[in-house]
Amino acid sequence: MIQKLNKVSFKKLILFSLIAIGGSLVYFIFTDMPNATASDSVLVDKIEKNEGWGVTAVDAETSKVYVTNFKSTTVTVIDGNTNKIDSEIEVGSSPYGIGINTETKILFVAREHNNTLAIVDSVTNEIIKNLELPDPYDIAVNSKTNKAYVTSDVTHTVFVVDGNENEIVTTFSVDKPCGVAVNEKTNMIYVTSETTNKVHVFDGSDNNLVTILDVGKSPRGVVVNPNTNMVYVTNQLSGTVDVIDGSKNKIIDTISVGSTPRRIVVNPDTNTIYVSNQISNSLSVIDGATNKVIDSIPVEQPYELMINPKTNKVYTTYFGHPMLSIVNDIERDQNTLDDSSTIIGMLGAGAIAAIIAFFVIQKKKLKPEQKF
Repeated sequence: MIQKLNKVSFKKLILFSLIAIGGSLVYFIFTDMPNATASDSVLVDKIEKNEGWGVTAVDAETSKVYVTNFKSTTVTVIDGNTNKIDSEIEVGSSPYGIGINTETKILFVAREHNNTLAIVDSVTNEIIKNLELPDPYDIAVNSKTNKAYVTSDVTHTVFVVDGNENEIVTTFSVDKPCGVAVNEKTNMIYVTSETTNKVHVFDGSDNNLVTILDVGKSPRGVVVNPNTNMVYVTNQLSGTVDVIDGSKNKIIDTISVGSTPRRIVVNPDTNTIYVSNQISNSLSVIDGATNKVIDSIPVEQPYELMINPKTNKVYTTYFGHPMLSIVNDIERDQNTLDDSSTIIGMLGAGAIAAIIAFFVIQKKKLKPEQKF
């Protein structure tokens, strides 16, 4: 009898131990794991170049980073995995704006003071064509339609370049156009106008003007999250970011950020937005789900901005200056969040399995009239 009780007690002890361990591990994961929105951003590297950096384009598939050298004649290619300079592409004097078609691997480089758009094969680093285009400045590329949109504030024009023919196919009229962004899912184009405090919205399928929106003072940067169809515009003199619902072409929120917000980028996978505040020496981090600023990352004189959404590395330069800063926003890396969820799920399943096993054994021990 004593031996039988000891066996039963031993089984209970093992099962309760499994339950306790499973529950404790799950509790540990939830309580001791770092908060996914806590600040753990790291300024991982600074790369200096005397010629003065310009604007950045990123190919997330290859982790290659392309940065124009405004005071020189080249585009620097950086290995995004090692943060080391890989090569230099000779494009000609005063390169500034840059965009990339990630499907064709073609770069579009605005040679601002030379009335030229350099079209470059990023695989061979060779120029395919120098397209005559007056005072090119900012560039956005729709990789799906193979169209490049180039702003020219001097001529009050946005030029549309067909990447198949490498020719200008049409133009948009905008007073002092500056920033430009494309939603590849809807084929809508957004252009900021600094002097008029407006954003022009064009339909890329028929090249027609859809609407003009009033925003904050001196809008410059603009970006679209294609997954949510939300558009974000930096207002330099207002210190704000306007949030536009792309489905309604209506401002739905205004977010206060740092002083003199210049450019803005988004990681569509994590729905996180980053804003360069030049005078505040910081990057504001915005949660796209709540439109709240959830972090401020110290960075010296951030101006131009680009992100690799796969690595969550943010690249920032200050026009014409020798410092390129690389921020690795570790805590908002989607891969890290996915791994944590998997661990929690596995431990939770283990604890539940132990509880089920306990009740199964208890049920087998009952007499027939006691079973439920």
